[in-house]
Amino acid sequence: MSPETRRDRLRAQMSEDVRAAAREIITKQGIEALTLAEIARKVGVTPAALYRHFDDLADIVRYTARDIVSELTSELHAVVDAQPEDDIATRLIAPCRGFRRWSLDHRQEFSLLFGTPTSAAGKAHEDVTSDWVLQLAAVWGPIFLRLWSTRPYEILDDDELDPLLRQQMADYRKSTGVDMPLGALVVFLSCWRSIYGAVALEVFDHFTPLIADQEPMFELLMWELLTRLGLGDEYRPPRSDGAHPKG
Repeated sequence: MSPETRRDRLRAQMSEDVRAAAREIITKQGIEALTLAEIARKVGVTPAALYRHFDDLADIVRYTARDIVSELTSELHAVVDAQPEDDIATRLIAPCRGFRRWSLDHRQEFSLLFGTPTSAAGKAHEDVTSDWVLQLAAVWGPIFLRLWSTRPYEILDDDELDPLLRQQMADYRKSTGVDMPLGALVVFLSCWRSIYGAVALEVFDHFTPLIADQEPMFELLMWELLTRLGLGDEYRPPRSDGAHPKG
């Protein structure tokens, strides 16, 4: 392997600077404010110079989003690793809580990754989505696999699934490596759908006018999901007061 040259180091530094500038614009102004001209201004180069490192604006979005996904999933893995190895219930819902906290603290980044496709993302949107689908599967997938192998939950048989859904689950299993029965994957993704929906409603302030503090609603969801998985009695609240979401 050839040693890294000074030119290689400069290119790597420029790429890092561009992605950092794009992240700053997204965080402070939103994804729609992201332009080549604005990125170049922050980095201190001409817009044309950016093309030496990236194909176009969508390419910058693609790599910046990849950094954000890596940051998010690193935090979630750390949250999981901090829980007792034998406490599957807590290892399941701790990253859910972590995902909610991260999303509320990074609303613009959440919008980029999980929100409506934007003109700035352009053709990169599909790559961005594929990246977080795979990376988040690597967070929850091993926990669901362990749960399924030790305490399987109720699922539909393959022949009870719609043919299209059956094929989609088979494709998802192949792509992510989460090797469970198709019906178990349906439950896995249904749980994610519920978590994402609750967090998105909160991030985009859809419930805020009526429900200012949505943590109790979210904790009720955590208990409901654990109950669906046969772990309801093992739910533990995050607060020191020990309050159960059912009151």
